[in-house]
Amino acid sequence: MTTAHPEFRDLVAPHLQTLFRSAYRLTANRADAEDVVQEVCVRAYANLSTLRALEQPKSWLFRIAYRVFVDGARRRARSPVRTTTEDFDTTRSSDEPTPDDHAEGEIAERRLLAALAKLDQDQRALLALQVEGYTLSELEIITNLSADVLKARLYRARVRLGKLLAANGKAPVLALEK
Repeated sequence: MTTAHPEFRDLVAPHLQTLFRSAYRLTANRADAEDVVQEVCVRAYANLSTLRALEQPKSWLFRIAYRVFVDGARRRARSPVRTTTEDFDTTRSSDEPTPDDHAEGEIAERRLLAALAKLDQDQRALLALQVEGYTLSELEIITNLSADVLKARLYRARVRLGKLLAANGKAPVLALEK
């Protein structure tokens, strides 16, 4: 954060961690999440007068993040280069007491990320924002969708994620013999 405009820092800094977590849930990739946050900061800086006029800039910043994610996903969908679930950043420090617990957590996280990757971009985005703790009214502002449409889409996204996780859980698992 630059010190050239401390007002910008004061308006954006309190939201950076939450913004990054939300972007990470949207993108499922650390580098892409950092890119989303950076683009949000660039756009917010370019619109400092708008940011300054807002009582609560958080929803406005997250609306930008959502739009940046959606625009990027559309751009990638038109790109001849395709990503796989192996491209997702699934490393995360764990405070599990044993290596077995850590490994099980990693497998569960990979299953979840793989299932999330199979959702369409809108479903993944809505679930990510909901997990981040946004209320329905905040989601209406961020996505420009009505409450009824949001409820229906969130329901379908949760159902589809549940089915994907259930189907993934039925896959044969290799076990080490003792």
